[in-house]
Amino acid sequence: MTPDSGESPAAKRARHEAIGQRALAQCRGYGKLILFGEHFVVYKVPALVGAVSAYTDCDCAFTEEPGLTVVDERPAVPNYKVKKAAEAQEAIQLTLKHLNVDTSKRGVKLTFGGDLCAVSGIGASAAQVVALARAVGRALPLKMSEDEVNAAGYEGEKGYHGTPSGIDNT
Repeated sequence: MTPDSGESPAAKRARHEAIGQRALAQCRGYGKLILFGEHFVVYKVPALVGAVSAYTDCDCAFTEEPGLTVVDERPAVPNYKVKKAAEAQEAIQLTLKHLNVDTSKRGVKLTFGGDLCAVSGIGASAAQVVALARAVGRALPLKMSEDEVNAAGYEGEKGYHGTPSGIDNT
């Protein structure tokens, strides 16, 4: 038992894991900062990474009309979303394809929000596709493990980066 709460270390850990699982189930993807080794991680060289508490969230709704509608309400630096629009569209399509969602047969409306600013260097692109993977998983519904969410995020990151590091989507 810990002196401050009367709770055993195992019970405290279980409680914290349950809190973490609930947070992850909220269809969020969190930002990251690669503090050292940013350009070398694609060559499997270690990097020092810091977590960011800001997040992107996603709501996924299936519609009767085939097609894809994206509403992006994330805060952003000026012109970021305009400059990255084609990459974002590709990333979304790759993530949906990975999750076997065909928008030519079933319509999808995605709404992105949260408090993570859409800007390069903070993991915003990965946060977007990870939040998307979680939202699609919830909407279908699929019981996705963190490894499956990570794999979908990695595929989506290819739309933004070609060869992603594999760090931002984890």
